[in-house]
Amino acid sequence: MRAPTGRGLVMAVLFLSVEAVGAPPADTTRAAPTPAPTPAPAKDAEAAPGDADLTPSPYTYEVRGRRDPFRSLLIRKQVERSGIGGLAGMTVDELELQGTIKMKTGWIGMMRGSDNRSYLLKKGSVLFDGEVTGISSTEVTFRQNVNDPASPKPFRDVVKSLALQQKP
Repeated sequence: MRAPTGRGLVMAVLFLSVEAVGAPPADTTRAAPTPAPTPAPAKDAEAAPGDADLTPSPYTYEVRGRRDPFRSLLIRKQVERSGIGGLAGMTVDELELQGTIKMKTGWIGMMRGSDNRSYLLKKGSVLFDGEVTGISSTEVTFRQNVNDPASPKPFRDVVKSLALQQKP
C-alpha cells in the first residue's frame, strides 16, 4: 500500500480525527454505580450546630445613602414643605415684588407670597430654596439653590423687579 500524498493525506487526517472525536468511550458496558440512599433525618431531631442551611438567601439591595440609579438626574427633586409656614416655606418663584422701602439701615423689600400675604424682606432673609442677597430701589436679588447636576453652579441669581408705571 502506498502512502497518501496531498489531498489524500488531508482526507486521511480528517477521517482519523473525526473517528477519534466521534468514537464512543472505550468502557461503555459497565453501568454507572447508583448512589446509596442517605437516611432521612428524624423530624424530632434538632440540627447539629455545624449543619448550615445550604439554600442561598434572597438578594436584598441596601441603599446606604446612595441614589437610585434608575431615577433621572435632570428631574428636580420635590421636597415636602408641609408644616413650614410663612416666609421660610415660600420659594423664590412664589414671591412677587410689590415695593421697596428706604430705611436708615438700608432697603427693605415688600413681597407678596402665594398665600396673598405681604412680607418684608431685608438682605440675608432666608426662604425655602434660597436667600436675599441684595435690595435696591427697584429690584430684589435672590440666590436660589438649584439641584441640577448639569449646572456648573449649585445656585442661580434671580432678580425680581418692580413693574413701574409711567405717568400720563
